[in-house]
Amino acid sequence: MKEGPAISVIVPIYKVEQYLSRCISSILSQTFADFELLLIDDGSPDRCGEICDEWTAKDQRIRVFHQKNSGVSSARNRGLDNAIGKYVVFVDPDDWVLPNYCLDLYNLQERHSGVGLVVQGLLCLRADGTPLPSLSLPDRYFLYSNIGKAFIENNICEMGYAHSKIYVRSVIEEFSIRFDENIHCLEDLLFMYQYLLHCDYLLLSHIQNYTYVKYSSSLSQRIHSFESEYSCFLKYQQLLVKMMEVWKMPIGEMGITINSMLIPFRRALKSDYQSDRTIPRVIRVNHLKRMISENRKFFLQYYHPVFKTDKLGKILLLFNCYILYDLYICFLFRLNIGPVFYGPKHMR
Repeated sequence: MKEGPAISVIVPIYKVEQYLSRCISSILSQTFADFELLLIDDGSPDRCGEICDEWTAKDQRIRVFHQKNSGVSSARNRGLDNAIGKYVVFVDPDDWVLPNYCLDLYNLQERHSGVGLVVQGLLCLRADGTPLPSLSLPDRYFLYSNIGKAFIENNICEMGYAHSKIYVRSVIEEFSIRFDENIHCLEDLLFMYQYLLHCDYLLLSHIQNYTYVKYSSSLSQRIHSFESEYSCFLKYQQLLVKMMEVWKMPIGEMGITINSMLIPFRRALKSDYQSDRTIPRVIRVNHLKRMISENRKFFLQYYHPVFKTDKLGKILLLFNCYILYDLYICFLFRLNIGPVFYGPKHMR
């Protein structure tokens, strides 16, 4: 049986026809040639599917998979299901990589024995090419027992992107690690957390071979259903508790990580009030009761709103005034105070 390539590069694709060829070309121009490129067309309504097929005819390392639109997590999972490389790396279709992207990730992974996660920084640009502050990481090596230090000293929660990392595929398969297709916020970060629990080491590198482009519209700004947002929070909480136990991380020093866990909590609080959905009051109130009753201690200790309007909302929830809170939030959204709550103005 023929041995697979060293690296499987997975690209999830949806509505990016103007950027896709730039991305694919940058991957095929790698100085490290021992890779396969898996292009996952997630039911894109534009020419992305055709562009993928055209590129397949140009390079035998490319494999294309077409599927019904199911989201970026589903597309990445489709890639994982079909990957045959020793390692896995991800690239987003509206970004591009420098020629040594695969080579540097591969060399750093191969340099150390055991299973590791290698994380590199990012070069960041606006869509018009204007430079943005890049993400620069220190050169740090953490053995498994010291990975907790990385959360405290290097804010690992801020590295929740799928790209600029190299994963050992056998670990992903052995422990059935996949992107959660039911959540749409921080799914990359939660995937990384699950993988880290099975690593022998974590390696941070100053190298920046990935060009991340920040566009004016972003899927991360869209708030999804209560079930999706709250599930993200619960999964994050579960993983954080496990990681704190394994790596003996003191909760008093986990402020930034806890703040990142609050992102889906805040989103869930406002999910039923978005302008693109109509949720009956009885369901909205039941969702609020569930969130506060199941997380009262967490809510009291760690939910510290910035805006005065949300501070009043917290008081109403702490005193179980759910109907009054519901009326209050409906009123504020009717006034179109959207940015405070990831509201209508953010959604458009």
